[in-house]
Order: sequence, then C-alpha cells, then structure tokens
Amino acid sequence: MCNQFGAELVADFQRFYGLRLSDVVAGSVSPRSALALVEQLPEGSTFIVAARGGRDHTGWDTTAYLLAALIDSVNMTTWAVSAQNAKRKPNKPKPFERPGTRKRNVRAAETLIKNNPHAMPIPEYRLPKP
Repeated sequence: MCNQFGAELVADFQRFYGLRLSDVVAGSVSPRSALALVEQLPEGSTFIVAARGGRDHTGWDTTAYLLAALIDSVNMTTWAVSAQNAKRKPNKPKPFERPGTRKRNVRAAETLIKNNPHAMPIPEYRLPKP
C-alpha cells in the first residue's frame, strides 16, 4: 500500500489526522492503528481517489454516483415517454459520463498516425463504426 500510494497516504495522514506517516515507522503509532486510520479515510481523500483510478475520480463519491444514476433514469424515462408518443422515434439517451468510462479519442489517434511517417495504420476492423 505504501509502495503504490505512499505520497497520498502521507498527505491524508497529515490532512485528516495531523499525523506523520513516519510516526508509524518510528513506533509512536502502531501498525494496527495506522491500518484502522487508513480504512476510515473519507471518500474524498487522495488515497481513495488514487486507489479508484486517479484524478479522474476526484469528487466522485457515493452521492455523485447516485446523482449520475438519477440523471440517467430521468433521461431514460423522458425518452420512453417521448418515444411512446412520437411518430418519429428519438435517439436513445447516452448515459451520464462517469470516471473510467471515457473512451479514447479515435480521431486524435488517427491524426497522430497520419502525421507520423513511422506509424502503422489502424486496420479497418479496429476503427469504430459511425
């Protein structure tokens, strides 16, 4: 844990508990107590954000995920009602973007390939369908 997220733990121990992580190494805080403190870090802590996947997850706590689900359900309900009553069916709404679900920008990748004479072209079957 310290190898992967050491800097985040140092910052969170200082920010939330007023402790130095070096106090654990020095022995003034037991490892069991330090582990309990790590387990009780709030969702917005830098350690939790880093463990979830990085800065893209900043601000995404339980409330944010619930709000995104609520937005998706309102959009789907609105779409279902309008599709039921419309002559021409509207497009199905896209889900609210959550961290970790962002797709790579294919056009940017294609531009990089075109500008690089040493790059190999992307096979047609790997390109997204419009």
